[in-house]
Amino acid sequence: MKFNIKFHPLLFQASLAAGGVALMPFNYLQFAIPHGKGLIKLSDIAWNALSGVEIALYFPLVAIMMISTIVHLILTFVFLKGLVSWVRNKSELDAFMSDSYKNVGIFPIIASLAMSTNVFWGPIGFFIPQISANLQALMLPSLILFGILWFFLLKLEFKVIKTWLKDSVDMRKFSFVWLLDVFAFGLVNLTGTGIAAMSGSKVIAGIAAIASLITLSIGLFLLIIKLVFLIYHQMKKEGLPDNPVLPAFFLVLPIACLYGLSFYRIAMYLQNYFSIDLKGASFFIVNFSYGITIAWGLYTLYMLSDYFKNYFIKSDFSPPQWGMV
Repeated sequence: MKFNIKFHPLLFQASLAAGGVALMPFNYLQFAIPHGKGLIKLSDIAWNALSGVEIALYFPLVAIMMISTIVHLILTFVFLKGLVSWVRNKSELDAFMSDSYKNVGIFPIIASLAMSTNVFWGPIGFFIPQISANLQALMLPSLILFGILWFFLLKLEFKVIKTWLKDSVDMRKFSFVWLLDVFAFGLVNLTGTGIAAMSGSKVIAGIAAIASLITLSIGLFLLIIKLVFLIYHQMKKEGLPDNPVLPAFFLVLPIACLYGLSFYRIAMYLQNYFSIDLKGASFFIVNFSYGITIAWGLYTLYMLSDYFKNYFIKSDFSPPQWGMV
């Protein structure tokens, strides 16, 4: 059976999500299992020495990581094929980018490809030890890829800002989906700061750190401006937004974590190459970002609890149809 799905940039959210799921068990194993210097590999897990509880925990995590990594790679390949055809249709691309209320949907493409870089370093390197063993040799190609993503991220951001500044645009119509570009900035930052923190070359690390600081600054500025604006207008409304954009409230959670981790990696870079001890500051930044994540998560759940309460009272109990557009 053949399925024909019309391409849309928001499809990349599926590959992005699969990559995020693959990274979660990897990050847990990275800190939970003692191993040598660098990133953890499958061979670092001494299965014979593990207890039954540990095997019951680690084996499903490894399985989830493998399945999610494969799904991420397959979806990325399929969506990139669709993207090539979509870009060739210049009229369709121009129409999408000129729509001030929809063009922010272009950024999941950049976000997903930035996630692919982190999946390559982490989960793929976990299963293919040659990647982990030659990680330093991959820093230059990784920097080039980061530079390409960095360039297109800024190019697209400036392009969509032009449409947002039009007199005819009603800013009150924007929802939390408007933060998709900030999310993309966070993932590109994560890639750049990862290179800065891991690279053994001072030149490569320095270029990645400077470029990351630029996008960190722009992304943080956009986050503050947009979040203040969105919260202000949400408080003025009597109810929640329409169903399709409700899940966008949760975008703030990964954004806060991404920016906190990126600043932490910048602190690692400064410690490695300039012996500047920012442990106190990095500890505060990471905990502050996770504090915001928890607070916003509780606030979002509180708002959605009111929605579900009203929904199930007034509805026929059919599940709400949620999407991102």
